[in-house]
Amino acid sequence: MIQLRTLGGLDLADSEGREVGVILAQPKRLALLVYLALVNSHRFRRRDTVVSLFWPELDDEHARGALRQAVRFLRAALGSEVVIKRGEEEIGLNPTAIRCDATEFDRACEAADWQLATDLYQGDLLAGVFIADASPEFEHWLEGERERLRRRATAAAWSMVEVAERAGDLVTAAPWARRAVELSPDDEAGVRRLIRILDRRGDRAGALSAYEAFRRRMETLYGAAPSPETDGLVAAVRAREVRIWESPLQGWPPQGPTG
Repeated sequence: MIQLRTLGGLDLADSEGREVGVILAQPKRLALLVYLALVNSHRFRRRDTVVSLFWPELDDEHARGALRQAVRFLRAALGSEVVIKRGEEEIGLNPTAIRCDATEFDRACEAADWQLATDLYQGDLLAGVFIADASPEFEHWLEGERERLRRRATAAAWSMVEVAERAGDLVTAAPWARRAVELSPDDEAGVRRLIRILDRRGDRAGALSAYEAFRRRMETLYGAAPSPETDGLVAAVRAREVRIWESPLQGWPPQGPTG
């Protein structure tokens, strides 16, 4: 089975694990493969939809010709069974011939298999990958998919937090909350949730550090400050930290011998 990795980078390997470099060196045809893989939950796409996304600058006849050439190229490189069609107007990928991590991630989310979903999500869709010769329409679609998958990954991480909290396991909940905030760093409600978890765990230094990171981000990127609700939460954390440090320790200082 062909393996297509798109989350956190890009990799394409055949059934023997060998890189399929001939496709990786063809940006637009690679983009077509990624597109068909990500919409594969709907199985087929109309040809007119595909050509308008990848060859908007061409008239219909030449755009369809470019699509036919791209499909022939993909079949030659990956196997004739990979790209399939339904009738003359729809094409898609054979799910038994190619595995895509983003597609599996979506299925894991739909099945509420949060552990598998978080394992699969290794980073943004095509992170750090520049697809030359991509149309503005494709770039717009790609950015929308990146955001959609990132939102689902954030929700999956918070779901892992809820599982851990129900079990009373704050040690496990804390790193999942950190990951959720990393995925959605502007979500102030999420930052407050992380602060509360760290505070309940007794990691007040970590809670204050999370707040400072958020405060600096708001100031640097947006010239804004955290909300009064967040500031009030952090003030309470600081007050508890001060009370702990000021509380006298029983038996200290040690008493010397008397008489």
